[in-house]
Amino acid sequence: MLIALSTIHLSVFAQGDSTATCSSCCCDKDLSPSGVMISHVHQKNQWMVSYRYMNMNMGGMLVGSNSISDSELFNKNYSMSSNRMRMNMHMLMAMYGVTDKLTLMAMVNYNLISMNMTSLSPVMNMPGMDMSGNVNMTMKASGLGDVKINALYSLVNLRTHHLLVSGGLSIPTGSIRVSGDANSMYPDHRLPYDMQLGSGTWDILPVLNYIHQNDRISWSTQASAVIRTGYNSIGYKLGNEVTWNNWFAFQWNRHFSSSVRLETNVSGTIKAYDPTFNYVYYEPATNPKNYGGQHVNGYIGTNFFLPSFLNSKIGVEYGIPIYQNLNGPQMSFKSSLYASYAIMF
Repeated sequence: MLIALSTIHLSVFAQGDSTATCSSCCCDKDLSPSGVMISHVHQKNQWMVSYRYMNMNMGGMLVGSNSISDSELFNKNYSMSSNRMRMNMHMLMAMYGVTDKLTLMAMVNYNLISMNMTSLSPVMNMPGMDMSGNVNMTMKASGLGDVKINALYSLVNLRTHHLLVSGGLSIPTGSIRVSGDANSMYPDHRLPYDMQLGSGTWDILPVLNYIHQNDRISWSTQASAVIRTGYNSIGYKLGNEVTWNNWFAFQWNRHFSSSVRLETNVSGTIKAYDPTFNYVYYEPATNPKNYGGQHVNGYIGTNFFLPSFLNSKIGVEYGIPIYQNLNGPQMSFKSSLYASYAIMF
């Protein structure tokens, strides 16, 4: 509905903006936050190359919107609990303007994931055992994630109004067979779904994005999705996702802008299961039903523009949860940090 109203609004004001050229568009005045990957097209033959870093922290278990302790979890016949998780992602992205309306994009990422586990153990004096008799250990995984390619097409690119559509594909290059080492809680066995580096499926990535831009103010609304096309080689598929992003940015001067962003995400549970878990769910992360739910996160960010130095932009954005309703028990989102550096030539 919001996109439809925006399109009507654009058609009304298109006459007054008809003198706009791409040089006045948001490709050269991009106030979008660091956590927004797709926001604009580029001029013909223009390149943008960027590096992005994302840090995400999770901790504590939720069932719906209610927290659950380890002891309550163990009473549900689980013998292990995930109490803290950290993901670090390093992303390299390149965009190229094929025409003034069509831009191609490719992104590759490297993931580092760690999860702290607590195990209810009857064996005393084990390494890592705390005062309660439980064992604390850490699982780790690292490697290349899924490669993403996108084609962005500008439907409207006027002086103050910009509407684009993007079609993308996620290529399953990330491993879904990461196993634990000899000292982990999964020695030589496959790690849970959220510790794997990819989806194992070819995923479709549609995006519809609108930006309104004035001299110092930009705001945007964006709808995007991740659509899984089938089951992976192990026999399961991750849940589909729908995300709605809304952000507002103010440019204080030529070199500095600030932004606020609200992100809503809804994702489904995992379909089917990894047969190595054999329906024996020692911890919530091995149960495919304990995935997906609803997240609403709030972000604040800033951008620093360096037009005289390779026409570059540095961005930082920090986010915390506002609302969570999870298919649990599963770990809750705690915080995330984005940092980016981009150059255009």
